[in-house]
Parts: sequence; structure tokens; C-alpha cells
Amino acid sequence: MRGVKVVLAVVVLSGWLSTPAEAAGSVAYCFHTWTDTATPGIGTTPARSQFTSNGEKWDLVCQGEVRGQRVTGAGTFGEDGVVQGTCSSGSGQVNFSFTIPTTAGEQKFRLSFPFAYGPGGGTAQTTDFPGVFVFYPTAGDCLNDPVTEFTVVRNAVLVT
Repeated sequence: MRGVKVVLAVVVLSGWLSTPAEAAGSVAYCFHTWTDTATPGIGTTPARSQFTSNGEKWDLVCQGEVRGQRVTGAGTFGEDGVVQGTCSSGSGQVNFSFTIPTTAGEQKFRLSFPFAYGPGGGTAQTTDFPGVFVFYPTAGDCLNDPVTEFTVVRNAVLVT
């Protein structure tokens, strides 16, 4: 069932994000999926929670160019941030940390930007790494127990 969710997410996200927002020197099309933990958890009552992927350990797959250099393989990704909201809607601030291998060596990034979400998905509000994401709980169900762990699937365009 998990595989079906990921495939469905990729198909849906691919349709939402077909071209970069503006022309730039280098563009890479990226896909990544990871699992976050949330403290104290996200529930039905609006509240603030912190979340983290617990390090830059998740695969980040990109195709294209980064900082004028061709991408040569999968990179690594991690995030942390804060969210204000409920399981069905909210917003927050995220800090992305990622590394992408290129023909000129590893390119390291640290980006911070706001995001917003509704039922099951949302958008990153940035011009550097715009994207859309879907998420689903892996610990907690929101109704009986707050969501303390969730998986995110994201499709994005890195503009450098």
C-alpha cells in the first residue's frame, strides 16, 4: 500500500510542477521523500510543533544542473522547522539542508522559507526551491492520538 501512495504522489506532483517559476542560469528537477518526527505532535486543535528529519540522511534525486554544473548522482537531504496548525491545515517555517553531487564536486545548500498546507498536501513558498508536497501520518492518527511521525513526498525545482 505504501508503494501505491508514493507512486500516486509522484504522478500528482508531476502534474502540479511542470516548469520553473522563472528562467535562471541552472535548473534541476528534484524528487525526495523522507520521514519527520513532530514534537509534541500535530492534532485537531491548532498548536505549534517542532519537526525534524533527524539529519541529512534522506535521498534527494535531481536531474539537470546545479550552479552551472551537471548533477552526477543522488544527494542527501534533511530538514527541521516549526509548524502552527492542525492535521488538516497550517503553515510554518522550514530549514532545508542538502548536498547534491555535481561534475564540480558536492554542492551544499541551507535554505529557509515558509510553507503552507491543507488536507494532505502543500507548497513551499520560495523562488529558490519551489515545490509541492504530500504527506501522510506514520505514527498517530490525528483523531485519537496526535501525529508524531509523518512521511513527506516532494517534487521541486532547484533554481541556482
